[in-house]
Amino acid sequence: MKAVILAGGLGTRMRPLTYLVPKPLLPIGGKPLIERTIEYLKSYGFREFVICVAYLKGYIIDYLNRSKANLGVEIEFAESDVPLGTAGQLKTAQHLVSETFLAMNGDIVTSLNIRRLVDYHKNRGGIGTIALKTFELKLPYGLVEIGQDSRITAFREKPVMSFMVNAGIYVFEKEIFSYIPEGKVFSLETDVFPRLISEGKVLNSFYEEAYWADIGTVSDFERVDAYVSTGAAEFQKPM
Repeated sequence: MKAVILAGGLGTRMRPLTYLVPKPLLPIGGKPLIERTIEYLKSYGFREFVICVAYLKGYIIDYLNRSKANLGVEIEFAESDVPLGTAGQLKTAQHLVSETFLAMNGDIVTSLNIRRLVDYHKNRGGIGTIALKTFELKLPYGLVEIGQDSRITAFREKPVMSFMVNAGIYVFEKEIFSYIPEGKVFSLETDVFPRLISEGKVLNSFYEEAYWADIGTVSDFERVDAYVSTGAAEFQKPM
């Protein structure tokens, strides 16, 4: 099974760090994020990778071409001249994928057990499986629940709400590409997934407790880098 890593975004929320360096090459714990991701997936048996690149793609291609021998993996590149969104970028990998595949956003650090995710998808079937994580949000105000005749039935002051959200890690069947137009900015989250659900396609969810962090902002980058640098996080030990 191939692993497709989406690494073509602009990283606008990471500026000024990403003006000259693409986000996948920023160091987390002294190692470029893209290299850390490849090693993480390699620990679960992945040896063939497709990297979807766009913004400052030459830097990523050059670095990985120089590193892949030491990494002990095969790497192919799916290129576009401009970022195309999560689905549009994934579409560029279509000619390099011939069967069920793993897809993962390139700005994630996690300890999710990928083997369990893949096995779960194979057992359940369907066009895809989305890994989930929990997300807690503390409301800044009191939550009021209202029943009939505007009568207040419950009042909770600044409660913490828990949600299941997309973790940006997927197992897809090749059929997914038929839902994505070529050469167009397109989103998995706002375009593809809602359509699959509306058409009754089987789209599974998978959840387990795991460390997960999105390198979306400079503060995220600093926090995760500090955490990984302490050695507190161990991500290359499948169970």
